[in-house]
Amino acid sequence: MRSDPVPFYMLCGSLGAGKTTLLMRLLEYWKTQGRKTGVLMNEAGEISIDGPRAGTLAEQVMNLAGGCVCCDTKEDLSWGIAELVRSYGSDVLILECSGLADPSEVIDAVTDLYTARLASLERVIALLHPVSTESSHSAAYVATQAIRCADELILNKQDLYVPGHWEQFRAAIIEQNPYARLWETSHARLDVAELLGPHPSLGSRLSTGRHAATNVLFDVARSPSVQRAAYHPIATTVRLAGPLNKERFLAWLQDLPKELERAKGFFRFTGKPELQEFQYAPPAEPTIAPIMLLDEPDPAIVLIGRGYDVEVLTSRLLSCVETASV
Repeated sequence: MRSDPVPFYMLCGSLGAGKTTLLMRLLEYWKTQGRKTGVLMNEAGEISIDGPRAGTLAEQVMNLAGGCVCCDTKEDLSWGIAELVRSYGSDVLILECSGLADPSEVIDAVTDLYTARLASLERVIALLHPVSTESSHSAAYVATQAIRCADELILNKQDLYVPGHWEQFRAAIIEQNPYARLWETSHARLDVAELLGPHPSLGSRLSTGRHAATNVLFDVARSPSVQRAAYHPIATTVRLAGPLNKERFLAWLQDLPKELERAKGFFRFTGKPELQEFQYAPPAEPTIAPIMLLDEPDPAIVLIGRGYDVEVLTSRLLSCVETASV
């Protein structure tokens, strides 16, 4: 059994934006690389329509049909990941979310400290298109969440839109997420190797602002202060090498940035034998409560959010770890 967690990719976005088309391109690429790809398909209906297509290229497909992966089948997602990694030996995982699944809830599920033993969130890829198919408030909300959470924003079906309206659509997307790379495509055609590769630094942008081969756009209007960190930008796991000083940790909680959307974890306080479970989901107050677990995860806290200084918050958290006296 492999010891390192496998990379986990999430494909989300608008209904009818071309997610399955892109999924097939990703699967074809991974197959040429000799990867054993495990696919999790989340479809809103009771049966899977796209799963059999993915099965022609993937090593194994798990169907999470009949519900929304962010709520009804959240436990099924963790089970599916475990099955793909342990039973089928998948070395890369991808989840195609239905157009009704909230990506932020999926991120919360994948960064569970138990699930994180098997899979590590690698990239959130959102497909969008300006031809509105969001017929309900919930679908429109999910599309907004996909934009906000994405590392890669792929604006698809460019060929179906008039130029002036397309620019307005693109500008609105950039305003909602200044952190992601922006791609402009038709039929989800892009360089998959570049999509999955490392993000180039802002300093290496081409002077034209556009990469002709892949249609990736590094928007020149973005602030140079927006830098992409080495860790995943929306979910950071802080490993704790020892118990926490309770007084310092409570002080840390008093100054959490407003951009922090979620925090959770397990740890012990110095001199206290009980394992503590920590949960924070604003606007609710943080909670810390003793918990008994037969299978304890390694002590750690997961921070989820964007737009705050991760290094500073992490450093302050690590200063709460009680070092052994000499």
